[in-house]
Amino acid sequence: MDLTTESYWRKLINQGLIRFFVLKVLYKDKESYGYRLVKRVEQLSEGTCRPTESTIYPALDQLYREKYVVVTEVAVGSRVRKVYTLTDKGKSAYRAAAKSYGEIIPLLREAIML
Repeated sequence: MDLTTESYWRKLINQGLIRFFVLKVLYKDKESYGYRLVKRVEQLSEGTCRPTESTIYPALDQLYREKYVVVTEVAVGSRVRKVYTLTDKGKSAYRAAAKSYGEIIPLLREAIML
């Protein structure tokens, strides 16, 4: 761990932001699947957050295990696609996260300017 590198801080920030933006996409779009979530997170974060399979699926699995999302399997041609939808608990989590980020971002801006 090297606290003096930007890459350390970006990775740390990215881990929290991925979950936030996944919740946001599902809150806004109502449902989505892995690849589409990756693209929407990149879009909504203006490229700041770039989840990969090794980051998005563990986050989705955790959200599923803790009942923030439900998963529906949908046949697409010869493949089965997992479609994720927020539960009421997931919607509450998104609102709590949005409120928290809304409160902390102005403080971070102020701290950065000092």
